[in-house]
Amino acid sequence: MLPTPPSARTSRSGSPDSPAITTGGGTDVPEAPSHPKKKKKKKAKKSVKGKDVADGVKGAGVHEERDRPPVLCISRNKHWRYISSYHGPWLQLPLELLDSLLLLNLDPATLHAADTRLPPLPSNALPPPPPRQRDRGFASLGDYSPPDSPRHTFTTLPPSPAPFPTPRPGKATPPPIDPGVFRSVAHIRRLIDEAAELSVRASSGLSAAALGSIRGGTGMHGNAWNTAHSLGLNDTGNGRNVAMSAMRVHRLRALAVQKLAAAYKTDEIASSVMVMQGGSVFDEIAERVLKVDPYDADARYVHFFHEKIPSRQLAESTSTHLLDELINQNPHRLEFYRTRGIVHCFRDEYALAAKDFTFALKEARAQRKARSVHMNGNLGDKQRGKGNKKKKGKAGGSKSNGQAPPSGTSAYAEGTDAVAFDGPEGESIMLHPSVLPDAPEPIEPQCLFLRAAAYLQHAVFLIEEAIFKLEGIHKVPSLDGADMRLCYVENGKYGGVEIGNPDGPLGRSDGVKLLAYRAALTDPAFREQILSLVKKSMRDHRQFLSHFDTLESAPRYTDADIAQRTEYAFLLSESLRPGSQSSPPPVPNTPPMFTTYHPLLVESHFSILIGYLMLGDFPGLLPAFSHTAALVDGLEGYPVFLPPRSMAQAEFIEVLERLAGGWRNGIQPHSLSRANSKQLAIEAPPALRSPKAKSVNRIPTPPTPDVDEFGASGSTHTPGMNGSGSSSTAGSSSSTYVPPSPSPRDTPSVSASASADEDEGPREKLVEALDAARILLAPVAKRRREKAERVAAEKAGVKNGGGAKKPLNINIPLHGPRVEIVLAWMAAVFLCELDSVA
Repeated sequence: MLPTPPSARTSRSGSPDSPAITTGGGTDVPEAPSHPKKKKKKKAKKSVKGKDVADGVKGAGVHEERDRPPVLCISRNKHWRYISSYHGPWLQLPLELLDSLLLLNLDPATLHAADTRLPPLPSNALPPPPPRQRDRGFASLGDYSPPDSPRHTFTTLPPSPAPFPTPRPGKATPPPIDPGVFRSVAHIRRLIDEAAELSVRASSGLSAAALGSIRGGTGMHGNAWNTAHSLGLNDTGNGRNVAMSAMRVHRLRALAVQKLAAAYKTDEIASSVMVMQGGSVFDEIAERVLKVDPYDADARYVHFFHEKIPSRQLAESTSTHLLDELINQNPHRLEFYRTRGIVHCFRDEYALAAKDFTFALKEARAQRKARSVHMNGNLGDKQRGKGNKKKKGKAGGSKSNGQAPPSGTSAYAEGTDAVAFDGPEGESIMLHPSVLPDAPEPIEPQCLFLRAAAYLQHAVFLIEEAIFKLEGIHKVPSLDGADMRLCYVENGKYGGVEIGNPDGPLGRSDGVKLLAYRAALTDPAFREQILSLVKKSMRDHRQFLSHFDTLESAPRYTDADIAQRTEYAFLLSESLRPGSQSSPPPVPNTPPMFTTYHPLLVESHFSILIGYLMLGDFPGLLPAFSHTAALVDGLEGYPVFLPPRSMAQAEFIEVLERLAGGWRNGIQPHSLSRANSKQLAIEAPPALRSPKAKSVNRIPTPPTPDVDEFGASGSTHTPGMNGSGSSSTAGSSSSTYVPPSPSPRDTPSVSASASADEDEGPREKLVEALDAARILLAPVAKRRREKAERVAAEKAGVKNGGGAKKPLNINIPLHGPRVEIVLAWMAAVFLCELDSVA
């Protein structure tokens, strides 16, 4: 039998070490190898037992890895606080339009020019709609279109709103938006757009001209982000295969990192918001620069923000080692101190955070002072104002230590002269100090706000730490990063804060829980430390707010008492609360209070109100709450910023709702309630009043129900109106709270003794505080009853088939664990004392 021919050559048969080819008849046809074949060593066989053990360990590891929940890793800058306050159209507006808006914001004649508009043209197409009480934005425009143009846009708009509030004599009109933050976001927008373009060029290999031609085409909208996505680029090197040297690519990325670092140094919160708009364009860009130059300070700073860490675990995944090195290399860069202070706050190292903020604030003020001396020494009078016009301000040379002077709010106007120039019609228009070259840099108000927030959070942290120690539990971070709340304490010694208990957040005044909490939280040294931190926080918040001027409008409801103004403030704040579905109260046809807008303004105001709660100062809280609600209602950051989502605002309203639903003594009738009144609490003052009616110009508050929501009768305590507090003369200030005189129920039933006479002063203060707390919680309890009745009526209607079932309103609460901590502090320190005089 002839041997079969060899099969086609394969990869193995063509190799020098290929084995002999076996024929079909079993005869081997050897091939002459070029080199002697090396014998392979035999591997030792594993025993069956060892193999089973290895397989078991491997299987256990696989199962453990499979059972472990996946960890979401996101950039570190997405964990920064107050990000939701910086959203707005400035993220998408064209740069040319943003610069134009900035120039209009800096021009003091912008607001004056609004009064010289032509009257609206008459229109016969549609009847004019009924005027509303106040309109904002484009709704305040009239119809200024030519007679032959189609009238479908402005004919249905109402007439112009009430006139703009005028500043006091000798004071300049403040700009609508803070010039410092406006310049910052415009600068950040330009820097990050340019950095995005450089990143796209480095990934795609396109030249600037080629990228501009692609971006200028239809569908790109002139945006580098859209260009990157249209080319399928995510800065991962998957762009076009164009010959570009590695050094050229590195230089493009290094330049992009420099611009990103400059943006983060300007304002890291606004920069984080802007970077998040670009998706993954900037992913790993700083890391790639560090591979070439590991000591690049800008790349290290940007990589600190862009590094991926487990979601909601910033404190566990972040140290200050990198920032310490950057500060040692660049001790003059105050922005590194600001960033390190923020990281210290995340790590609950509040003393170190306050130290960093204080150093940055002190150095920024020293630099501004030196810059002002240099500019005043070099600039002539003609360069500081047109026509050499100067008007002396009332600030003089007095030192206010950063606080607002009595005549106005401008911490940086002390010792400076007001600059004026001629307007379009020859009138003298004064420049606001915030638009002058010697105005403070944005890092000053930033550090003031951050230090104030650090002081308040430090106090809250100490209270929480003491409560956890008292309950005998440890604060362990959860897998999903959720915060531990005192109302959901498990396996605690006392059970934490209670919700809906009519005796208070900590139960009965003689209960074991309240006595234990009071013994732990009312230690003299501990209490003094907490109160000192809260007072420092309120001081810094007031200094932060002193950088923004306010134009006071005509007082609203001048014939309303403090209870009515508080009710109006609560209804207004509740309607402005993020995610609220309630309608605002009726607004008077008067101009709102005008304040220079800043994204952190609402957070700062309501943080001060939380400070009043933690100090137990209910009489001081009433006028502050009324003023804050009116001021926040007049805030307008459009068309640059959207309304902010303030955590402090949500927490303050939540604390009031918890007290109204869980403290029986706090919702009893107060001294200004009248059981026989049938008039609404909030209504516009009458247009015409008789001379006899002017003697008592007060709107009575709504009737107090005989039975409160806890079932306690309120008919046994209806104190009469105090003569000094029931009415106010025309033109007098209506923001002063007059404490009530102690009623027979407020006095002890036992006979008067010497000790009772000695305690008469503190007891009167407690009675005053309790009455102010009842005034504060009265509208909250009323709104809770209305909601309960509405829900009961809806359920009854659905049960009887009278109406369709409404869809569920999913409203995620915005408040954090600070609500329960504040409630526990108030219940242990102040509410039990107020219960003693109830």
